[in-house]
Amino acid sequence: VWHMHNTTTMKLWTLAEISGELATAPQISSTPGNNLITLNDKSLCHLPYVFPFTDPSGSPWNAIGTYEGLAAIALAAQHLNAGDGSIVPEVAALANNTCGVKFNVAAFDTALSERIAVDQIIQITDRPNGQAIANGGPADDANDVLLRPPCVILGAARSAVTMPTSLISGLRGFPQISPISTTPSLDDKSQYRYFARTIPNDDGTSVPLIARLNSGSGDKSTEAKDESESWGVNHLAVLYVDDAYGNAFAQGIVLAAKEMAPGMQIETFSLAVNPDDAQIQRVIASMAESQYMYFFAILASSYDEIMTAAYNAGIAGTGKHTWLFSDGVGSEFTGRDFTVGSPLERAYRGTGTLSAQGGMPGMKAYDALVEGLRELGESVEDKEYLNSLLPNQGITNHTDVTDSDSYLTTPGFVAPFLYDAVISAGLSACNLEMNHNTTDGSFALSGGDHYDAIVASTFEGSSGTIVFNSETGTRNPKSALFTLSNFVDDPDASTSDVVQFKSQETDVFEFGAWRSLQPFVFNSGDTIAPPDLPETEVDRNYIPAGLRAVGLTLCGVIIVLSVGFTVWAKKKEKIRIVKAAQPIFLYIIAIGTLLMGCAVIPLSLDPGVVSMEGASIACVSVPWLLACGFSMTFSALFTKTHRILTIMRNAAAFKRVKVTALDVAKPMICLLLANIITLSVWTGIDPRSSKTIVLQTNRFGKATETESICYSEHQSIFLSVLGVINLGALLVAFVEAYLARNISVELSESAYIMKAISIILLVCLIGIPIIIIAQENTSAFYFVAVAIIFTVCISILCLIFVPKIRASMKPPPAKKQHRSALGGPDISRTSTQSDTDNSGIKILSSPMAIAELEEENRRLKQMAETMRASKSVRRWSNEVNGLEESSRLSQMSNDSMVESDVATGNERRVTFEVPNNGDIENHTKMNAVDEEGGVIEEEENICGEASHDEINVDDEEGVIEEKTNIDEEESHIEMNVVDAEEGVDEEDIEKEEQVDNIVRVV
Repeated sequence: VWHMHNTTTMKLWTLAEISGELATAPQISSTPGNNLITLNDKSLCHLPYVFPFTDPSGSPWNAIGTYEGLAAIALAAQHLNAGDGSIVPEVAALANNTCGVKFNVAAFDTALSERIAVDQIIQITDRPNGQAIANGGPADDANDVLLRPPCVILGAARSAVTMPTSLISGLRGFPQISPISTTPSLDDKSQYRYFARTIPNDDGTSVPLIARLNSGSGDKSTEAKDESESWGVNHLAVLYVDDAYGNAFAQGIVLAAKEMAPGMQIETFSLAVNPDDAQIQRVIASMAESQYMYFFAILASSYDEIMTAAYNAGIAGTGKHTWLFSDGVGSEFTGRDFTVGSPLERAYRGTGTLSAQGGMPGMKAYDALVEGLRELGESVEDKEYLNSLLPNQGITNHTDVTDSDSYLTTPGFVAPFLYDAVISAGLSACNLEMNHNTTDGSFALSGGDHYDAIVASTFEGSSGTIVFNSETGTRNPKSALFTLSNFVDDPDASTSDVVQFKSQETDVFEFGAWRSLQPFVFNSGDTIAPPDLPETEVDRNYIPAGLRAVGLTLCGVIIVLSVGFTVWAKKKEKIRIVKAAQPIFLYIIAIGTLLMGCAVIPLSLDPGVVSMEGASIACVSVPWLLACGFSMTFSALFTKTHRILTIMRNAAAFKRVKVTALDVAKPMICLLLANIITLSVWTGIDPRSSKTIVLQTNRFGKATETESICYSEHQSIFLSVLGVINLGALLVAFVEAYLARNISVELSESAYIMKAISIILLVCLIGIPIIIIAQENTSAFYFVAVAIIFTVCISILCLIFVPKIRASMKPPPAKKQHRSALGGPDISRTSTQSDTDNSGIKILSSPMAIAELEEENRRLKQMAETMRASKSVRRWSNEVNGLEESSRLSQMSNDSMVESDVATGNERRVTFEVPNNGDIENHTKMNAVDEEGGVIEEEENICGEASHDEINVDDEEGVIEEKTNIDEEESHIEMNVVDAEEGVDEEDIEKEEQVDNIVRVV
């Protein structure tokens, strides 16, 4: 039974008493199967602390708080021995010597060496050697007290050291608890039978890392949500030390990324445990070639050498690169002076550390631990006792750490985890001791029983809720606290020439989600996360500004010409050439070309000059403008040509036909409606929209070349329908124009229409395949499309309007005298016109014999019958047949003739008058006036109210002209027949002239 009484002001008084008793005890023994030391018939749990106190050079090493960790172990043992529940309330149950087991502490220095650590574990767990030393036998170490058998081994630091040491301790039946070794390999119970840890493994640490960098989604199982946004990092380079710890940690990051952020790319780079400068340079160069901007380093040493090489390689201290470190970095960057502007000052600025934290201010247990360590540092006796526990006394100058102002003022990294490890080992041992039931009252603590009790324990420790995985002995990551610390300037310790960094927590990961405490300051000094890859120059294939200017200029030309020609047609609509061309059709043609020309404007818009929404509107408007403009233009051309052909075909058959405005408008309306319906359906169910497609990517999958296109899922179907409608109309218009190619140019555009359509067909046949080929080249596609639109519009406008403008600028031709003879010298008719006589043309007939006239009529009738058989002059034959039935000519004078009525035998002299030129154009009349001045009859043109025929015969030139007004208002068609000298049968012309003379005389 332990009877311990505090007789001093020391905080660690129980440990001091036990140490004194061990030093003077005659009997120290241990038995197989029992991990307790029997000291004067009392049970003692020996807690060796195996950790690096020095580096390979022998200098003190306190990067992660090794010295503070020893103080935390001693404080935990003191609390167990005294039943002090000031930090962990459950310990208060051990007060008043309730537990028969007391706890003692010892420290071992591994010097960051795996070999040294293994040798020490072998000696510590060697029972025969420990028993021999206890009984006064030879020792392998000068300090034989350290070689007593352990109850629980505390350590080691690096996983590469913990793995072999825990393998040995497990085989020899001793539990081992590590506060910082995180490799998942230690979860293998077939090798590390009695290993446990108060920190999550690397798989658990990788979860908050990936959540901070990429997902930010929180833990779905706990429905925790991140209060801070992730940094949006999709590319991470991991630099790790090539040992068990580094390899397992790097592999854990890769696995966590695959599960939490499948699209995240992780690239790993390994370094030797103690790398030389050449290897560091090679690895850093490889990392620079990766072009990654975020780095996570899993290191234990060589920080300055690595970061200097990274700065020289341009991947640190640039303001664009971000470095994070694992918990192994400890206080490597704090409390040091860095020259302003030096490579290390620039490289370390804005870096950070991600670690499983042993607690943070505001947590009750953590604050109590901080206060307990501070009190130890303020007590001279306690500091002396702690110094006595330090290993390698006389070899290492520990005062560089123990005499510093920061010693025991902060707990460091490992202290909270070590405190909780000792508490878990002590509570489980006491629970077993208080609950054991043996006949002799003795208690033996086996390694297996003790380990099972440790992993089954749970309590609120200084690092949070302690919950172990009963199968692996690893702490549940959801019960741990992770923090992201940021290294920033310490204004209190920095000058204009020297900078010191301090570590400040910016984010906390607890219960599966991040919680932001304050903004993280990056290397650039900004709090906004930089991109994870260097900015990539993207060729977006927008329309070049110069080419767009050319396209819009051509568009302006089309608009100006369309509007200009429309204005001209409006002003000149009263002249004969415009009337003959039917102004309404000219207006429609100009409007159609205007719409097609305006299609260049939305065609010139892309996301480079407008928003995506604006570009989508432009995509919708292009087919509307093109289709509607095209249909209006070519329906007008088709209608004009079709109307001319309809009238001329009926005229050739001597049939009277009336073509109304509705007849003309029907084809135009049908074609326009077909386009509008198709476009409306297209826009309604699947409108075109601007879409950016990626043409090329780099090795990171980032786009290096893109293209903005107008996309519609079913656009091929609708374009095909529009193509069939409009190209079909174009072909029909071409056929109609070809059939009407020989109609007079003065009053009909058929020949020019045919030329325009021919040009357009040629352009389409060449341009459409080029557009298809060049559709992946934005500039080529735009140029060809604009060129086609410009060619189509200009060819139509110039070929339709320019000839009319030229004709309107010519002076009207003077009327010529006409003379013809009816078959012989005695039958003749002369027509004269004075240049100054505005009364019109007068026809004067010379006298002829009635017999000769009747003979001539019979001859002409026979000729007409012959021509009727050939269907070429049916109209003229009918006129001849009416001669005998209507009247007979009895006598004519130089300025008159006598008409004899066959029925009555009466004769009367009449004079035929032809109105002047203006009357001929508007309403040709022939008035028969007798000698007494009375009007016998007035004959209107038989083709309607405003339709007129005028037939002129010119014997000298051999040309017969027929002018027929086919429009109900005042439009005209002129057909010219060229004589034999120009390729026409002279005999046919002669016959037609003779018939024409008779008809005019009558």
